[in-house]
Amino acid sequence: MQQTFNERVTLSFADHVAEVALSRPAHLNGLDWAMIDGLLAAQQHLTELDGLRAVVLRGAGDSFCAGLDMASIMGEAERLPTLLAPDAAGFNPVQRLALGWREAGVPVVAALHGHVYGGGLQIALGADVRILHPQARLALLEIDWGIIPDMAISVTGEWLRQDVLYELAITGRKVSGEEAYQLGLGSRLSDTPLDTARETAALIATRSPRAVAAARELFAQGPGLSHRDRLALEAHLQRQLLASPEQREAVSARMERRVPRFD
Repeated sequence: MQQTFNERVTLSFADHVAEVALSRPAHLNGLDWAMIDGLLAAQQHLTELDGLRAVVLRGAGDSFCAGLDMASIMGEAERLPTLLAPDAAGFNPVQRLALGWREAGVPVVAALHGHVYGGGLQIALGADVRILHPQARLALLEIDWGIIPDMAISVTGEWLRQDVLYELAITGRKVSGEEAYQLGLGSRLSDTPLDTARETAALIATRSPRAVAAARELFAQGPGLSHRDRLALEAHLQRQLLASPEQREAVSARMERRVPRFD
């Protein structure tokens, strides 16, 4: 199954894995209005897929995303106020470009290559796992336009060293994928990030969906809790998994040396 949103974003779905591609390669997948609307529509569609277990997020062509296409955005300047208008949940559209992946309820693995600038980097920070090409170029370029990063980076980047984000935000300095990995912006380095992202997502799709969801909840909620509450959360989540049908199937598959079958 494959769908296209606004001729900018494609979404395919097979074997429990969805792949979302920013598809404006002639413009380095720059974010124009159609791309923004297409990404938001794709995020919504992910929440409606039955059997979804993982998502691969990638950019078509030579780059992941070079950020806002300012010329195109300013071509419809009357729409600018809508970018910062919060919805009923308190999120505005540009914040949803990064946070919206979380609503799929499954791990999102981003494959990053070429230009990963501005809004492109902020979208990538909304993923759970980021696979970096060593020669990718990453930057927060909003300062070049006299503005700050505002695509939920205060939330998606809360686990990063704040001095690192601050320095990148106020200088606009470009870093290689290798340096970005050292700074904590990426999960892994790979000369073939898309292949690695697909392999990672496919592996996740073979794991117990309930266990993956529990791990995701633990690492999402844990940092905001006291040590005592973190330990209580671990135990609570584990109790829900132990002896469940999925856990029994995982054990049986392991003992029988076969791929587990999860409904």
